[in-house]
Amino acid sequence: MKMSNIFSVDKGLTLLEIILSLVILGIIAGIVLQFFVSQYRLVQNVAASSEINYSLLRAGEVLTSAVNVSERVVWQNNTLIVTYKTVQNKYTDYYYLADKDFDGKLDLYREHLGVPNPIASALINFDCREVSPGLWAIKLEACYGKQNAEWERYVRQKCQRWGQNP
Repeated sequence: MKMSNIFSVDKGLTLLEIILSLVILGIIAGIVLQFFVSQYRLVQNVAASSEINYSLLRAGEVLTSAVNVSERVVWQNNTLIVTYKTVQNKYTDYYYLADKDFDGKLDLYREHLGVPNPIASALINFDCREVSPGLWAIKLEACYGKQNAEWERYVRQKCQRWGQNP
């Protein structure tokens, strides 16, 4: 066995082959990375949309329920004032937007017995108006990231005493 035959069998890869394989690997990695980035953005958009919809739904449920069972409803200074009666007591709740947790987002608060409780976050607008006696239009608008959404419902007071609502 000659020494020259042993070394001549193992030639290795040329520089051109290595560069070509790195280019192909870079193209494949770029395609995979683009796929992951697009999926991440899609997940972020879906999460923002879900957050907005949940905030609007939660705030809407609470407000429509409050107006529905109320004895008296007043919209004054961007605050919904709802008075309702239980078996023994009469309560007045205040619904308004504020940023009491200082996170830069307005939250819908229900103030019951002087204690504010957050209901929903990321709301930017809250408006109520009495369309006809006992029929209220409630409109909410929310913003999360770059997405905005609106929610509007009409609700009738079931417990209203006619002629007593100012």
